[in-house]
Amino acid sequence: WGDSHHPALSETKGDYDGEFLFIGDKANARIGVINLKDFVTQQIVTTELLQSDHGAAFVTPNTEYVVETSQYAAPFGGKYEPIEQYKDKYRGAVILWKFDRAAGRIVPDQSFAIEFPPYVQDLADAGKLASDGYVFINSINTELAYGGNAEGRPPMESGFSQNDMDYLHVVDWKKAEEVVKAGKTEKLFGMPTIRLQTAIDNGILHFIPEPKSPHGVDVSPDGKDIVVGGKLDTHATVYSIDNIKKLIAAKTYEGTDAYGVPVLPYKDAIRGQCEIGLGPLHTQFDNE
Repeated sequence: WGDSHHPALSETKGDYDGEFLFIGDKANARIGVINLKDFVTQQIVTTELLQSDHGAAFVTPNTEYVVETSQYAAPFGGKYEPIEQYKDKYRGAVILWKFDRAAGRIVPDQSFAIEFPPYVQDLADAGKLASDGYVFINSINTELAYGGNAEGRPPMESGFSQNDMDYLHVVDWKKAEEVVKAGKTEKLFGMPTIRLQTAIDNGILHFIPEPKSPHGVDVSPDGKDIVVGGKLDTHATVYSIDNIKKLIAAKTYEGTDAYGVPVLPYKDAIRGQCEIGLGPLHTQFDNE
């Protein structure tokens, strides 16, 4: 059985080419590859690193990689760790699955992961044109809550929703490629993994505050804007890639999170907000 989420068409130069379809299985942390010549599933891949996913599937502008992010943080490999050690023992990740277009298959041996703090990573999108080289990923649970209403703690969804802001993850996947080629990874459950501190040290990962409980981060067709919507905010918030690049280049940070990831200032990263009612999800763009 599976829980299919978020089909993604293959792309060339940041536009759909309609050759392949990729889809995530949220329940089992799997990615399926479908050839649209015959609509047959060519391949299903998974890794022991993740126990669930939600940000899947999304593709980079020339379908170099298929992006899959964890949803609920867990000890890598699914081993047991006490839930009370959530902050220290649980982690999230993003997988960049290398895609061989000629073969029509993902190449696990050329794929890699990046370790994240144990926030609940959510939807994702890859930059294009002006934002090529970046992947943007929503997250919730800056509270680092883990449920337990029977023990007197807030239920998970309530615990996840206490803070006004969560963290938009900004991942420089081209820098990550360089780090992988330089051998600065650790093999975890068969997957070359850039550990969190390595990602920080090499400028691969930055955070930007985003309004609470976001669900949907979508890059505009020209790649200049990144639009975030959320279940508990009445706005769609528009981030500017030009602003983000300038802040990263100047190392203009408002601080770091609890794990040392640099946090860019929210008001300096956005172009503005559009008030559209409670619960906007999955922004789409027309030809205008």
